[in-house]
Amino acid sequence: MTPVLILSGGLMVLMAVVEGLNFWRTRRITFLTAAHALIAAAYCLPPFLIAFLPGTPWETGPRGAVDPNPWGIRLYLLDLADHLRLPEGAYITTGVILIGAYVALLAGYGAARVFPLRAFSSNGVSTGLLAVSGVALGTIALIAMTIYTSQYTGIRQLIDMGIHVRTGTFPAKWGYLQVLSQVAFPAFLILIGAAIRMRGGMRILVLLLAAAVWYAGFLRVYHVGGRLELCAFLFTPFLAAMFLMRSKTAALLIMLCIAVVGLFIANLPHTFSRDPFGIGVATIHQMGTDLINHILFIIADFGFPHIAAAHTVTATPDPIPFRYFIDLPLGLAYMLPNFSGVETLPPMILSLHVKMLPWIPVDLFSFGYYSLGTLGVLIIFAAFGAVLALFDGWLTESADWLGQALRAAWLFYLPFRLLYADPYAVLQSGFGLITGTALVATLVLWTAWRRRGV
Repeated sequence: MTPVLILSGGLMVLMAVVEGLNFWRTRRITFLTAAHALIAAAYCLPPFLIAFLPGTPWETGPRGAVDPNPWGIRLYLLDLADHLRLPEGAYITTGVILIGAYVALLAGYGAARVFPLRAFSSNGVSTGLLAVSGVALGTIALIAMTIYTSQYTGIRQLIDMGIHVRTGTFPAKWGYLQVLSQVAFPAFLILIGAAIRMRGGMRILVLLLAAAVWYAGFLRVYHVGGRLELCAFLFTPFLAAMFLMRSKTAALLIMLCIAVVGLFIANLPHTFSRDPFGIGVATIHQMGTDLINHILFIIADFGFPHIAAAHTVTATPDPIPFRYFIDLPLGLAYMLPNFSGVETLPPMILSLHVKMLPWIPVDLFSFGYYSLGTLGVLIIFAAFGAVLALFDGWLTESADWLGQALRAAWLFYLPFRLLYADPYAVLQSGFGLITGTALVATLVLWTAWRRRGV
């Protein structure tokens, strides 16, 4: 075995031991659990895929060129590795630093667990205030999405042009309204949380409003969202219900259904909207005849950070000098509207990164290394571990539905910052969830303050 495989395998063994101890302590799926899974998928498994998949039927198909693999091409992970041809030393350096980064993550996680946040509970917030907040957010989302959609001839064009908007080949107007409409997702969760407390006609009314908001949010996600965001949008309510179930059998059944549907969504091509029924049936058929390869494809789809991190080690500080974490305030600055039309801010690390690695996001390791080399990686992973611990203390132990819904939503968002760590992308993709969570947290704190005042 090469040193890279030894380092990757050793880290996976270490994470397995830590996760075993973590599960023995909590008996729950925690934010640390999700981080373990993604570190394995993004950094540890790719070296094995690169080492063992070339020369297999993945190149041309099980029966040669007449029967190509389900995607008609080699896994892009293999092509990217072949294209860059990075020296083995870069991968070894990355592997060593990554082990140190994981230790830093555990240190940050452990330090933050010493002072845990009180478990989230919305029970103290009045049902009316919760409903009004959901209606307010939902109204904003509906207005924003209506205006944004008006530039298209109809729902069909809105859906069909989504891939072109994501790739930048279609200059969509009012992009900030599309980002603003992200609040439809938390608005839906808040309205459902309020409806659970209600009875009779008011519950029906709130549920109807929630359905309208859900539809607006679904259109936005289907239009510009990726497959990960679509899974988060669809599965969050079911995960919240699963977290609250006492029946382990029912919970496992829901988890199995989510896994199957998630695998289906992950394998859908971007042309799915052109013929949903036909392409859906074809995808199911392909999965039924070659499930293992489809699972390997998904694993490989998460594997770009392994190569991106090794490339970053070779590209920093030359030709890209250390950034000294300037991208943190830059990400916030780029979120603000630019009414002058004159670009005065320095370029973000993402724009520099994609010039060398087109279409490859900035992962957490790369962000830390771009910022301050090895020390930057250790700092950013320690901070990330602390944030994971805070969310575990705040949401994982929550006893109400809205708390568990927020937990599920953040499980789809926060741990994935390991793969998508550019500050601007973090803020843009999480705008709705961050805004909605901040609103709910404010309501909880305000209610508690009023009660203490009384």
